[in-house]
Amino acid sequence: MWWWWKVLIVATAIRTVYAASRDQWLGRSVYQVVTDRFARSDNSTTAPCDTGLGEYCGGSLRGIINKLDYIQELGFDAIWISPVQSQESTRTADLSAYHGYWPNDLYSINSHFGTSDDLQALSTALHARGMYLMLDIVVGDMAWAGNASTIDYSTFNPFNDQKYFHDYKLLSEDSANETCVLDCWMGDNTISLPDLRNEDREVQQILGTWVSQLVSNYSIDGLRIDSVLNIPPVFFSNFSKSAGVFTMGEGATRDASGYCPLQPSLDGLLNYPLYYILSEAFNTTSGDLNRIVHSIDYVRTQCEDVTALGTFTSNQDVPRFGSYTSDISLARNILTISMLADVYYGEEQHLSGGFNPVNREALWLTKYSMDSTSLPLLVQSLNRIRSYASGDGEKSTVAPKSGSNYLSYLSLPIYNSTNILAMRKGFPGNQVVSVVSNLGAKPASKASTKITLSSDGTGFSGGQNVTEILSCKTFVTDSSGNLKVDLSSDGGPRVYYPTESLNRSTSICGDHTQTSTSSSASPSSSTSAGTSLFNLSWNLRTLMVTAALTTSYICLPLIL
Repeated sequence: MWWWWKVLIVATAIRTVYAASRDQWLGRSVYQVVTDRFARSDNSTTAPCDTGLGEYCGGSLRGIINKLDYIQELGFDAIWISPVQSQESTRTADLSAYHGYWPNDLYSINSHFGTSDDLQALSTALHARGMYLMLDIVVGDMAWAGNASTIDYSTFNPFNDQKYFHDYKLLSEDSANETCVLDCWMGDNTISLPDLRNEDREVQQILGTWVSQLVSNYSIDGLRIDSVLNIPPVFFSNFSKSAGVFTMGEGATRDASGYCPLQPSLDGLLNYPLYYILSEAFNTTSGDLNRIVHSIDYVRTQCEDVTALGTFTSNQDVPRFGSYTSDISLARNILTISMLADVYYGEEQHLSGGFNPVNREALWLTKYSMDSTSLPLLVQSLNRIRSYASGDGEKSTVAPKSGSNYLSYLSLPIYNSTNILAMRKGFPGNQVVSVVSNLGAKPASKASTKITLSSDGTGFSGGQNVTEILSCKTFVTDSSGNLKVDLSSDGGPRVYYPTESLNRSTSICGDHTQTSTSSSASPSSSTSAGTSLFNLSWNLRTLMVTAALTTSYICLPLIL
């Protein structure tokens, strides 16, 4: 009988490893998928999917498993998938529940996505690669096809009685009323979303038991919680404790002052206040990047833990960045400043769907190309330097403050103007300096495409070799440590890192020691530091597993 106890101990230990905390998520780079639209079990790359119809298109949990190589090749070490609970099955004028946000049975798996065994298999496959699984969940309401007067509450599981729900009133009827925001029903008279009484102890206990079992049964590493601004704040503290893993809240608001107080009951929040500013600053060449600096400063005054805010440029609830502009340069720049904290599937393919439902395209129709635009390779490069800086790069850090490291270093704006922004993250010897712009792909007519970054801002020293990671070209700062940056050829972005500190890397830019005789940081005017990063052949699976074992880190943002 002793063998049984040994198996139990080992199984418990494995599960504990993947019950990931806030600290373990800090630094992970998250790839968000709409499960129904990412990959099919049959591996088809031609199966039709008309996003406007809002139907199930056949994506599945097994399909995700089949395409983990693609996600890992891009450099991500965590995925966030759609809610998996059983959904309202009726197709209405509000379309179908392929997205996962209309639950009617919390204890059953949506059969369109697969089975409970498939979910466990996905979790196991991710962990075998050193990757994490974040699951989207809905805890504020249930769903019914029809108006409120027709609801049969006994069909819901586990909330099978009307006593668990607030009285009927649509939020759309009184959305300016703060009480209504918490107690009224979202949805409409086509799809009713009865609002749970999350403030009641019995509802809290039921949801606490459910989430604890969910995390345990499927070895879930983190949770994204939907619509947290429509749930009483008192709910989250005990719920998060029951979950026992990293919790990320979602609330679509520009108002950080009303959003940030949800920390620390929730570990992290999706950074919607910054998202709106980023989108407006980069989706046109007439945007103002100065607004980003102001937004960062304001969010820092409001949020308790800005290192646990998830920066993003698109998701399933907002238009894709590609719907605003076809300019790949602008897309490259906004991805660089977000530093891939949370990337919505298909952004690397520059998909261009606007508002829901057309922003939920079938990725298989792109054939998962790694060369359709420059974006997949950019994503790959950014993931690699961030992973390196938060891992082996730490060994090159010069005299960090006690208890501080790359991940805890709050990024500093070191240069800003209407069209160009430079940020630094990391202590000397292990600092990543990024330069982004909204100049566009053809910026030659712009008056200011060349800037000089001072040593005081970058932390670079006089005559120091620095490698531009995206082109793998190395430059030498001037005698004062200043670095000239030229964006006239393509509008950026640029990402710089101390060349000497790359010596521990076997996968970034090949030969790091070759230098340029000029400090002008334009890829067209410098000497190559070995083979281009985009052309390197490398075993990413080994790299990511090694990184996961040596550094536990959501790439939470470069800019915060």
